[in-house]
Amino acid sequence: MLKKRFWENDHELIPPVRISKETDRWKRIRRDDDNDDETNEDIETLYSNVMQHVMKNYVNLTYQTIVDTMLDIKCCARCIFRFLGIRDYKCYAKSEEVLLKILNRIRSTLQEDSQHPSTNILLSKTQDKPICTTCFDLIYQADTLECLWPIIESFNSHNFQVKTFNLSITLPSGIIINNHSVKVYIRQKFRERNLTVDLSNVIDLKEPFKYLLGWSIEKELDLNHSFQSPFIISIEYYHGITQQNHLILTRIPSAEFKLKKVRMKGKAVWTGDSRNNIIAALEKVPDSDFISIGNCPPLEEKERWKNYFPILEHSAVYVGGRYIKLSREISQSPWIINGERLAKTSVSECSGEILREKFRCDDYNFVAAGREDVNVRMLGNGRPFYFEIINPRKPFLSQQELDDAQKEINETQKDLIQINHLTMVTERDLVIIKEGEETKRKTYSALIWISKIVTPEIIDKINQYQDKELTIQQQTPIRVLQRRAQMIRPKIIYSMKAEALENHFLTMQLQTEAGTYIKEFIHGDLGRTKPSLGDLLDCYADILALDVLEVDLKWPPNNN
Repeated sequence: MLKKRFWENDHELIPPVRISKETDRWKRIRRDDDNDDETNEDIETLYSNVMQHVMKNYVNLTYQTIVDTMLDIKCCARCIFRFLGIRDYKCYAKSEEVLLKILNRIRSTLQEDSQHPSTNILLSKTQDKPICTTCFDLIYQADTLECLWPIIESFNSHNFQVKTFNLSITLPSGIIINNHSVKVYIRQKFRERNLTVDLSNVIDLKEPFKYLLGWSIEKELDLNHSFQSPFIISIEYYHGITQQNHLILTRIPSAEFKLKKVRMKGKAVWTGDSRNNIIAALEKVPDSDFISIGNCPPLEEKERWKNYFPILEHSAVYVGGRYIKLSREISQSPWIINGERLAKTSVSECSGEILREKFRCDDYNFVAAGREDVNVRMLGNGRPFYFEIINPRKPFLSQQELDDAQKEINETQKDLIQINHLTMVTERDLVIIKEGEETKRKTYSALIWISKIVTPEIIDKINQYQDKELTIQQQTPIRVLQRRAQMIRPKIIYSMKAEALENHFLTMQLQTEAGTYIKEFIHGDLGRTKPSLGDLLDCYADILALDVLEVDLKWPPNNN
């Protein structure tokens, strides 16, 4: 049975708005220890805490004026608590009726020694509860399913497997203007009595609102709120009637509020009206200027808040491993130029699509420690790589699940690629891949043709570098000029060892510095690599096939 709200009489209950047979979207979320009525102990503790705050910060007339003024302009009790600077957010979880009773009891206590008698706060009204002019009922409904249901619906439809969450809230810009208008109106009431009031401790609506909404999410979705959570629930609220109210600042010279029209994605839009800019402009405006242009107090609201569809996102997670490329017909990543696919598939697609299904993610990015050409195989223990998994619904896979995914990749793509050591890695680990691009050594095996008949003397010329380094100067290769800067780069070949085959053919194994262009070292790239193998042998040389045998990099970092 629903509790009777403070504005309902004993005979007329406002029928709740139903979203299903089981769910009342107006019903407030309840704690496990909630009873049908607030306990006397809870109310006494709340009264004592609030009373201490009021006694410390206000005299009776100040308190009475703030409360009466806000009630007159139809503010909810939670907003009155905000304007009184109550920072115990647990207080805001109490019902409107309880909060008004507390406010009334404090007034009575303060009046015992006061010369300014006042009437009690009305706790029961026969008409519908008016919409709060300072929050558009956002904080009033923050712990109801009306506010929570879009988040529950989105969370359940995506089936996120998470234990914590963080909240990102965007409130209507009209709230900023209306809250400022209420402050100005309260100060005006004090000036009429030749008094002043300090409203610097008014609490931003977002603070208690996020507390109430976050607590409700905890209860309904069985999650824990954490500011460090990688899972973020973002929701933007708006209020159509007041969304343009901040434009009055353009008519107040002291606000120095200027908007600029710019084109974004082919459309003309106004910029400069961010929340921070509006607040900064209001701080410059004297009360007299605001009263002359704005509505003070705010007009009675006819419409409650609305919200855009919530966005639920988990920060990226990372999975790393090593890949072996067995085919000379697939690229490392999708190779598409002008809409035409130049390689039938890629290493990233062969493995990434299976991981997409396992993590249930929006997308993925594939990053490897260097790359090989399409017609180059990657053999040996494989090339280090990692996947950035974007917005995963299942953000963590056990090692057994990763082993199963690796097995599935290797079985379905057995003629193209093989994956080894697939495991979860952290964002801090990724620097190993980046640094490895500059420092790692790579070992190659090449099938080479030369214009001379291969003789033992030619093999000896090459093998003299088996234990001796050779430094070459490589000008940016012609085939990559469109994507790399034109410059000369010194590169070290740490070792070379050749074996004769027959006639003009030989094989050679090289260990080189990262970034060495092996094909260009063999054929010289029209003289752009000095010396080339052809220069060393005083003949023409060309490469027929190339394999990468080893990338000398410890990866994944937790792989033993």
